[in-house]
Amino acid sequence: MGAYSAGKSMSSATKGAERQIFVDSFLREVFPTPFRFGSGDATDASGAKSGQLDVVIEYPFSPSLPIVGSATTRLYLAESIAAVVEVKSNVEQQWADAVATAKALQPITRTFGAQMVMGRTFNRKPIFAVGYTGWKTPETMKARLSTEPSLSGVLVIETGLFVASAEFGNMTATGGWSLWGLISCLHTAMQSLQAASTDPIDYARS
Repeated sequence: MGAYSAGKSMSSATKGAERQIFVDSFLREVFPTPFRFGSGDATDASGAKSGQLDVVIEYPFSPSLPIVGSATTRLYLAESIAAVVEVKSNVEQQWADAVATAKALQPITRTFGAQMVMGRTFNRKPIFAVGYTGWKTPETMKARLSTEPSLSGVLVIETGLFVASAEFGNMTATGGWSLWGLISCLHTAMQSLQAASTDPIDYARS
């Protein structure tokens, strides 16, 4: 939060820096390899596209395509996506943007062959909205989340609030446990599918 506050007076061109702070200072330090973190667009074998995704967490058993000149921006095949995080300066003010991204992501279809599933399975791709600032009460966040089934959860860092959808047990976490709530839900999403066979040649047939 301190790193975000230090640069919040700068122009909107720093949006990428906010995302980088969250990924480099938090996600990459929390989760072990072989999971990879980046940003970019997603597509499926039918040619459907998601538009820009702030943070994509990849499964280790499907390829993705790097964008020339960028170390972290990629084109993700649907099967490579474990979870997505949308990072906002103020998630309350930018809620419509987070919802639009989530709705654009859900039609992207993953096609797996043989699978080894552990724990819960998810019919949709988990996507969480994270705001450095935003709502002040979990009740308000729950009410907003309940009307947007495409989103899996919301974290407000400044106020220390996290709520998750029914898929993730309607979790509510406050204070220092709010970050742990997000970690736990991402862990569940990332660990639900332990292995799967994919066929990237399907993308050449579309």
